[in-house]
Amino acid sequence: MLPLGTQVLTVCLLLIGLIPYKVWTSSRGPSREVRWTVIGLWATALGYAGAVAYGFAFTAPVSVCGWGTLDNDFPLVRVTVDPFPPDVACHWSDSTSYGPSHPTALSSWLMWAGLAVTAVALSVVLLRRRSRASLAARAGAIWSPMVAVAIWVAGIDPALDLSRGDLNDQCLYAKTLPPETTLTRIEILDVDRTVFPPSITCTYPDGTTNLLADQWIALLVCAAVSAAFAGVVLHQVRQAGRPGRGDEQPTG
Repeated sequence: MLPLGTQVLTVCLLLIGLIPYKVWTSSRGPSREVRWTVIGLWATALGYAGAVAYGFAFTAPVSVCGWGTLDNDFPLVRVTVDPFPPDVACHWSDSTSYGPSHPTALSSWLMWAGLAVTAVALSVVLLRRRSRASLAARAGAIWSPMVAVAIWVAGIDPALDLSRGDLNDQCLYAKTLPPETTLTRIEILDVDRTVFPPSITCTYPDGTTNLLADQWIALLVCAAVSAAFAGVVLHQVRQAGRPGRGDEQPTG
């Protein structure tokens, strides 16, 4: 079965962090938002360390995978390592049917949870600060880039990391989505991918298809919205005047 050493170490370090956290909160009395920011940063650091440092540097990835079963009925075929998002994928002889296993999944989820908590807490801290820009404009300027990052991490980056064989499978699947087509007589001439603009272009005898077209459009929309909110914030700040003139109107 999969070894749990790295995961247990991550959980132990997470609990040990409660000691300096209690000392800090007792002596400084930070606000709730600042406390959650620190908790999120600590969880993010531990999650990333658990998936990368423990799994990659101190232990060979093959050792991290262990065995699929106690009798090793399905031997390990290969191991793929991704530094970010941090992941160790163990491909077994039966992974075609059930998919690879991810022994560092707990650390990866801890990292993403920590990032989410940090992002929310920091945005609340920024939104509660006195500012000459309106609350709605500041919220849009803060959250629209976060949505763009989420689109990239959730939809674009995993697709760009696919192997050549997986890309061919995705191209075949995209071509067979219309009900009038079948898997027969489908030829893939080429598969090309670019990081920016993000695209996975499947070339068929009758044309091309970009598998990341929807994500690319969503990314463009987020970028446009972010730029628009940033422009509104700058305009409101300029309209309110420079600090010290007495004509600014702080808003919540």
